[in-house]
Amino acid sequence: MRPNGLLLDFGGVIVESTYNDDWHLKVADELEKIFGDELAACGIDRQRLEIDVFASETSVKLLRNAQARPLYSRDLSHTEYVLDYLGADWPASLHPKLAQHADRICYLIASLTENRVMRPGTVELLEWCKERTIPVGIVSNALSGQVHRDWLKDAGILSYFTAEVYSDEVGVRKPDPRLVWIGAERIGVPVEECWYVGDHLDRDVLCGNRAGAGASVLMPAPNAAKRPFKVFATPDVTVADPAGLLEVLKETEN
Repeated sequence: MRPNGLLLDFGGVIVESTYNDDWHLKVADELEKIFGDELAACGIDRQRLEIDVFASETSVKLLRNAQARPLYSRDLSHTEYVLDYLGADWPASLHPKLAQHADRICYLIASLTENRVMRPGTVELLEWCKERTIPVGIVSNALSGQVHRDWLKDAGILSYFTAEVYSDEVGVRKPDPRLVWIGAERIGVPVEECWYVGDHLDRDVLCGNRAGAGASVLMPAPNAAKRPFKVFATPDVTVADPAGLLEVLKETEN
């Protein structure tokens, strides 16, 4: 049966990402601009800064893997990220400024860690849904959802989406089913009439299954991060890319 709503992950579904090895160096450059001489005055030299920046995102990635187990998973706020993972051992005198610039710092980390390119067939998929008045929403874990919004705007496809739901903005992370429930509510379609599409079993298929989506669709992504453990979750449909998803959707009209 054709879905009445489509909910898409961002990374791995709309975009394919490749890792930037020097991202932490670029983030350190920006932090030096934000803090000026304050870092050196507190004994934080360039080497220490680079180590702390890299450690922050690496440790949070490990936390995110663990959060794929509970039914309900709370996401970190930007302030928690910078105070507890980036500046945990920084002098207390720097904490107010860290908190003040938390949104900016998380935006920098999210934007600089990866290069993103649109996956094949994305525009055609969105056009097909638009022609049939099928609302499309994004439901995605994110360190900074604003990075995703800006990418969609720059790519010229932002207008196709009825709603965008990002974990850092609503405070819960997939596979917490509440993220999909929020997405369905915001596009105005009952969750059981929506298909949810993602690139991982543990974050996406499990989330769609928990949420009671009409179908949980797996779209494996090239260069996807490997997970440290398996989960018991089975997709209803597996496709290679957005072009493949479009072909499956067309078949539902026959």
